[in-house]
Amino acid sequence: MRTILTILAVLGLGACARVEAGTPAAQREAVTRACLDGKLAVFGLKLDRVGCACASNLLQAQLSPAAMTALEDHARGRSDGFDAARAGLSGEEKLMLDPGRPAGAPDLRKAAADCL
Repeated sequence: MRTILTILAVLGLGACARVEAGTPAAQREAVTRACLDGKLAVFGLKLDRVGCACASNLLQAQLSPAAMTALEDHARGRSDGFDAARAGLSGEEKLMLDPGRPAGAPDLRKAAADCL
């Protein structure tokens, strides 16, 4: 019985890793990996594994789809897509995703405050 459960768990993990690109799950996965790799520290997010997973879920819920797309583009290293997606943002989201934002400006820590 234990062997069967172990096999099912391994298969389940493999299925979770195969997420269709462009979906909210793919965005969360890319943001979580970028957070773990330190790529989102420029936006104020430097967390541990649990914090990064929590933050990606909260960001998905709190940011607009366009902002999440920009964040995914940055996470995947697509600077042209990031710049284009960020240009379409307005207000606080655009400022949050500005790598050169001024000191004291809102950053992603504000949106993911429950994970800190």
